[in-house]
Amino acid sequence: MHVRSRHQLHGQQKTRAKAWYERGEGVARLAHDRALVLREYPTLGFRIDDESGSVHLEGNLVYRAACGIPTEVPVRIDFPRDYPLHEPRALDVGGRFEHSLDRHFATDDGECCLWLRPKSRWDALDPDTLLTFLDEVAIFFHRQLVYDAGGQVEWPGPQYGHRLDGYEQWIAEEFGDERTLSIFIPILKEHRKIGRNQRCPCGSGRKFKKCHNEKVEQIRRVLEASILERVFTEKAVEADYLIEARSPDEMKEPLAMIVGGSA
Repeated sequence: MHVRSRHQLHGQQKTRAKAWYERGEGVARLAHDRALVLREYPTLGFRIDDESGSVHLEGNLVYRAACGIPTEVPVRIDFPRDYPLHEPRALDVGGRFEHSLDRHFATDDGECCLWLRPKSRWDALDPDTLLTFLDEVAIFFHRQLVYDAGGQVEWPGPQYGHRLDGYEQWIAEEFGDERTLSIFIPILKEHRKIGRNQRCPCGSGRKFKKCHNEKVEQIRRVLEASILERVFTEKAVEADYLIEARSPDEMKEPLAMIVGGSA
């Protein structure tokens, strides 16, 4: 259901900058998204607040057990002001689930951790990217139900570590192992400079530009310097300890943030 609210002050509507859905391509984008949601998720509806220019998608996700009994999960999708450049926020508004990190909720108000930022499937250039996002939300809440049904023993899906730990794990995966990662920490943090034509510090014997340069640049494009600094503030000091002290079994322990593409 689409609900509009208007603010009147002495007979005049309060002025504000145009919202994304009122400007240029945003008009067509909203119409396209409406049709997309109506076709694929008819239990959800848009709500637009004309006073603030905010856009929300609200309603219930409906899951049916094998016996046919439906389970409804109330959700809200908040669209950013620069939509579709950045992805929306998905929230559990019914309070059905505990809003904890172990259940992949980022905030007390129920914001969902659908994926680690570098693994996000959001594509601002894809006109159907909202559908990809909603599919991920549907998977996320289905796994919440499965988690409860299984006694909350094990999260029913792949996952990364919480917060900064998740970024560290992803970066380690990109480099292949902890030892190689430890070599590149000072370079990622820009505490050490290396020329493109210098030997790669990994020991391959190749020039940096033909070895790990692209990997370093890829990580820097996804994560800003401030996050990289926070991720590796302690790790740079303890790198040798982490490499030598952690057993293979410890390295394989399940972590706790959702892997992109499967919430």
